[in-house]
Amino acid sequence: PLARAMGLDADATLDTRLAEAVQTVLTRQSSNGAFGLWRPGSGDLWLDAYVTDFLTRAQQADIPVPVLQLNLALDNLRNRVNYASDFDNGGEGIAYALMVLARAGAASLNDLRYYADVKADAFATPLALAQLGAGLAFYGDPTRADHLFRAAQTKLLNLRPVENPFIRPDYGTIRRDASAVLTLAAEAGSDALSKAPLINLATSRPNDPFSSQEAAWGVMAANALASDPDAGFTVNGTPLTGPLVRVLDQDTFSPMQIQSNADRDETLVLTTFGVPEVPQPAGGNGYRIDRLYFTLDGAPVQPDHIAVGTRLVTVLKITPLGDRNARLMVSDPLPAGFEIDNPNLLRSGEIADLDFLSLNTIPDNAEFLSDRFRAAVDWRSDNPFQLAYIVRAVSPGTYTHPAALVEDMYRPQYRAITDTSRVQVVR
Repeated sequence: PLARAMGLDADATLDTRLAEAVQTVLTRQSSNGAFGLWRPGSGDLWLDAYVTDFLTRAQQADIPVPVLQLNLALDNLRNRVNYASDFDNGGEGIAYALMVLARAGAASLNDLRYYADVKADAFATPLALAQLGAGLAFYGDPTRADHLFRAAQTKLLNLRPVENPFIRPDYGTIRRDASAVLTLAAEAGSDALSKAPLINLATSRPNDPFSSQEAAWGVMAANALASDPDAGFTVNGTPLTGPLVRVLDQDTFSPMQIQSNADRDETLVLTTFGVPEVPQPAGGNGYRIDRLYFTLDGAPVQPDHIAVGTRLVTVLKITPLGDRNARLMVSDPLPAGFEIDNPNLLRSGEIADLDFLSLNTIPDNAEFLSDRFRAAVDWRSDNPFQLAYIVRAVSPGTYTHPAALVEDMYRPQYRAITDTSRVQVVR
């Protein structure tokens, strides 16, 4: 409903795109029903529950989901919960798996009540408590569910506002958890929460970019709260359903009167998207990234006068500025006159004259696309690392060379870019 309210189905392809997303996700499923981030994998219960959550929600929205693979995913969650070890501080994956199983009518009510009554204080995150509450709500136990939703809110509001510099096993942040707790309580029809402080948390630090988890759960919260009869806005007197989207084209935007329907303070979040007229200078927060070029003989070179057919080694050096522990995405857009030559990531020793580069990093995933190179790297060190690949100059001309980027995938305020430059390819 939210996507259609935002006009994202103007070309009537929304269901097709969602079906394609389901098929893409299923290519990451292993034979035991588990999932990997970039390819079939196993061992991450929280990730398994997250993907299965997506699949069950897609099925409920009448998006085609192969029954065999969905049942395999649910069986994997059931098996992992049945053989889960006891814990004193954790349980994030267990809580999520129980919630997804409960939505499918496949959870054990005794397990849900045991974790709610005996182990609630051992769950490490507010989201885990809310997921356990949502599972109980699915099974018609609103008393325990409301207790857990209130406990989740209390835990959230008592957390430090500064994010931990180390990655969480559930890919989360305080903002993500706030959006998710709002979503689950609203979907369960619970009135146990005070929504305003959670909305404030979910929209805090507005100048920091949102991670994929924060963005996804923020959209889900907006969808879950869109039908709230006690909230809402009017725009020029017309009730607003869902986000308000306006495209500014050549200063044609006209003023609007936005008014709250409630008799209390409401939170209005303004998000803008656009392309800057002037490229940002090199810099960042938490990291530094440098883009260097070498000949195949190991000589440094500036790509400002490169002959057609020349092959160069592109080196990306990423330096953590402090003790960092992150899942990083590195992206290097190509200038229009270059293409990736022989898509393979260079390793130390493959080109003798470049052995000084210490190319000993193995990314979790690397993609060699027509317009960019991308790599995902789990990095748990304050030492720098380097990636390298070969490009070839193919088309004469002078081209803009967009900035290379490194970004923490789940805390994108930790990121860095290089300068934007120019590349000239000559005959």
